[in-house]
Amino acid sequence: MSAGDALTDEDRVLLDHIGDNIEAAEDEAELEELAENLREKIRDQRHQIRTLEQQFNEFQQSVEQRLSRLEERQAAGEKDEAVPLETWMQLDDQDRDEELSTSDQIALTIHEHWDEIAWTMGGGSNYAGTQNKQRVGVDTKTTANAKHNPSKLKHRLKTRLGFEPHQTQIYRGMKRLADATGGEEHVDEAAGRAHVIGGWYKYNEKAVADGSDTKRVLVRVDNE
Repeated sequence: MSAGDALTDEDRVLLDHIGDNIEAAEDEAELEELAENLREKIRDQRHQIRTLEQQFNEFQQSVEQRLSRLEERQAAGEKDEAVPLETWMQLDDQDRDEELSTSDQIALTIHEHWDEIAWTMGGGSNYAGTQNKQRVGVDTKTTANAKHNPSKLKHRLKTRLGFEPHQTQIYRGMKRLADATGGEEHVDEAAGRAHVIGGWYKYNEKAVADGSDTKRVLVRVDNE
């Protein structure tokens, strides 16, 4: 029955069904079988109710825990003026999947696996004999040795992300990393290219040698 002992249409249908079966029963054994079937249905319903209550309590507890973690991270961010990347690093895998965009996840992956993803760039001298500074970083034009995968950065990210990111997602992830570590964006109006500086990482958009395309470069400031 429903709350307050008020009979619903479903209650009446069930009682009518039981009454019809009782009237049709021919002996005590058949009545006992009907009673046992009814008890079994009641036990099943009670079990389903307990299961639903348990699932609801677990869900409620999960929501409360997540809210508590979010409040703690927000309080820590306000207190320590943490950059977004520091907050992301405190997330568990489930929260990262649910709360971070693909660009944010790429940025976090590059940071956490920098030593494996980045490589040495530059070095040597140019045609004028000027020595070029060697730096550790990543860019979007260096090719990989992997067959059918010309982008070195894309190949290394795919290995750690578990999926193959699009080039646009990689561009945004590189830029997001510089931005999420305290950098500020500046746009070269003449060339129409963006630069993010002032944080842990420096992001630059540069023309390739023949000027036909744009290369994105990301370096860690302490590696310069």
